[in-house]
Amino acid sequence: MRPRNSVAQAPVDNGKKPRRPPKKRMRGSDVDGNQPNVEVVKVGARRAKWQPKPGKLAALMNLPLDVLFEVFGHLNPLDILRLARTTKEFRRVLMHRSSMSVWKNARDNVPNMPDCPPFWTEPHYANLAFDPHCHECGAPGVRNVDWRIGRRICAKCSKTCMVDAYHGESVISGLVPSKYGKRGRLLFYRKDVEEVQKNLHLLTGSDGLEAYREERRAFVKEMETQAKALEAWAASQAKDRSDQLEDARRDRKTAIIERLTEIGWGDEIEHIPYTDDLSHHKLVKQPTRLTDRIWNNIKNDMIKYMEEMKTRRLERERKALLIARKRTAIGALRRYKIAHLPFTGVMPEAVDFCSFPEVKAIVEMPTETEVTEASFADVSSRMHDLVNSWRTHIHSQLRARVKDNLLFASKRRASAERVTSDPLYQEYVESLGATIDVKGKKKEVSLPVPGDAEIDQMIPLATTVFRCKTCTPSIGLPGDSSDSEYDDFLDILGGRRSRSVPLFYPKVMGHCCLTRSRTLPWDYFATDDPNFRIDFPMSTRTNWNAHLLQVDEQASKAARTVVEACGEDPLITTATKMDELDPHLACLDCMRWSKHEVNQGEVPVFTWRSAVQHRIREHRPDRQPPKWKRLEGELLEESNQNARNMHIHIFDFPPFADITQPAAGVIWLCVHCMDLPQERECHELGKMKNHLSTIHGVEEPVEDQDYYKDYEAPQGRRPDFKLSDSVVTLQMERPPHVPLPGHGFFNFEDDEDDEDDYGDYDDEDDFYLGNSFFPIF
Repeated sequence: MRPRNSVAQAPVDNGKKPRRPPKKRMRGSDVDGNQPNVEVVKVGARRAKWQPKPGKLAALMNLPLDVLFEVFGHLNPLDILRLARTTKEFRRVLMHRSSMSVWKNARDNVPNMPDCPPFWTEPHYANLAFDPHCHECGAPGVRNVDWRIGRRICAKCSKTCMVDAYHGESVISGLVPSKYGKRGRLLFYRKDVEEVQKNLHLLTGSDGLEAYREERRAFVKEMETQAKALEAWAASQAKDRSDQLEDARRDRKTAIIERLTEIGWGDEIEHIPYTDDLSHHKLVKQPTRLTDRIWNNIKNDMIKYMEEMKTRRLERERKALLIARKRTAIGALRRYKIAHLPFTGVMPEAVDFCSFPEVKAIVEMPTETEVTEASFADVSSRMHDLVNSWRTHIHSQLRARVKDNLLFASKRRASAERVTSDPLYQEYVESLGATIDVKGKKKEVSLPVPGDAEIDQMIPLATTVFRCKTCTPSIGLPGDSSDSEYDDFLDILGGRRSRSVPLFYPKVMGHCCLTRSRTLPWDYFATDDPNFRIDFPMSTRTNWNAHLLQVDEQASKAARTVVEACGEDPLITTATKMDELDPHLACLDCMRWSKHEVNQGEVPVFTWRSAVQHRIREHRPDRQPPKWKRLEGELLEESNQNARNMHIHIFDFPPFADITQPAAGVIWLCVHCMDLPQERECHELGKMKNHLSTIHGVEEPVEDQDYYKDYEAPQGRRPDFKLSDSVVTLQMERPPHVPLPGHGFFNFEDDEDDEDDYGDYDDEDDFYLGNSFFPIF
């Protein structure tokens, strides 16, 4: 032992760590306080390093079992299942058969849960019903249970674990539990199938095979019975859970509304529409109870949301105010239009009128400014000048549209090669000052684009024909020409080329498609302004636009021949002048020669507008020169009389005194519905009077007071094609290629007795039923 007063030597660095001196031990003392050399060591002063620190519930297992079972009996089956997986001691106790009462008491805590099926144990039943893990791969979050097969399988494992149309299905279908898959096919659990097949193979040839089959059938039947009850219980549990979550969300929403009301947002919450309701907010629809800590976390976000709702409310109120003001403005427009019936020029509709700067300035006044009918007094006094200014504006749009069409046609003709010459086309080109370069047998035509003044002179001509792309049911749209493959195909079949009604200036300015937009139902109800809706047909009003109009070249050529047949100059004759002349023309190309007279035949008669349409539908203007004959005097009277007789013959009653009058057309509109959402398309006069009587209670309507003529008439808003307006009998020399009466094309005489085979019908019936330009009923 080293003396106390000795000095220790300095340690030598020999690569070894110095040993730590041992801890001093407490010495015991006797009763007198003397400290003898007796060392006392406390028991348990040192603990092994590998021994874990005991938890707070470490002494739980030291409790008596009856106390433990009483505690566990107040838990749910999933809690008992998780508790059994914590330690070996818990597993040893809870998985023992003596603990069966614990599982049953826990199952009784779940409302309406069916008893455990006899072929499952209580832990297996609890694991299947409550533990959301895949029984194959252990993936979490598997909510659906396949009660019919007793498994909880994820979508990924079901592709390999389930057998669809297993080989030998007819043999094992009643021995293995199954479920319905896609398209009603049975699905089997692969391991169950393999186990049953293995047992069947082992029992083959033995006495227990049939008993095994009966046992499996009884098991499958019992499992299906239990599965139905368990599926019903699972559905009710899901509904109860959904109701609980919904109640929690409702309570959270109520609590948030109370917090927002305390800070001054109560009135704003009452004005929130359903689409922006608080229940749709991600911070409100959570099924979590609102606490002070949670509210402090979401308070700023909720205040920001309420500020946004306030901004939207102000926008809605401003929008509703503008709609009400536009309704007042439309009332001023309607009064002006009704006072100027019948229309002598195109009139603006609601959309264009509300777009006038003078009207727009009044409508968009500040919200606090009151706008009434008196606010539009200045606009009403200047209405004539405003309408004329608008007419000038839309005329410039039409001029630009015509110019674009001519430019497009010029480029097309410049690149086209014309083999055969057309005298009418050549004369038309020369009238415009165009140049024609001849190279061999081919021609290249380059038309100069006229200026604005020349276009303004060209637009009113009767030879300037427009067509609407919306009203044209044919295939061809921009760039469609008479020499299209589609028209050639129709010529082979003998069919008609479908075209729209020819449109002429100035009536074309009032064409309905220029201010209408056909919409689908979801677009119709999504329209910002209900003042611009049209209920039937479902459409919306738009600003006047000429983008749907196109210059119809073929119709223009046909109109040129009609004007020339009337003895007028096509370079100066306008459509208005042709309407004043109201000529009736007979198409000699459609002559139907008499079966009794040599130089006599019947031809269809058309007005000049119908003649243009007939020419472009029934004949190719570039194939043969047209043959028209203008009717005058006795022939005109005969045509009018035949028109009246034809209508009586077909419809069995004369609806009007004179069928040639415009009252028979679909050209009438309702004054009371003008520029309103309930405004409809044109009607015949009889239907219009019925509308006035049924809807508006007007029994004796007055023209231009209760109903008025559409400005677009006599063109009409419907592309209906009349095969002919009338017929007339002409005396003409029969061409050599037409067989004489009583002879066929091969010099065979006609058998007069053949007429008896068709029953009783006279020559008039033969004319109507056999004529190509009459409809077949």
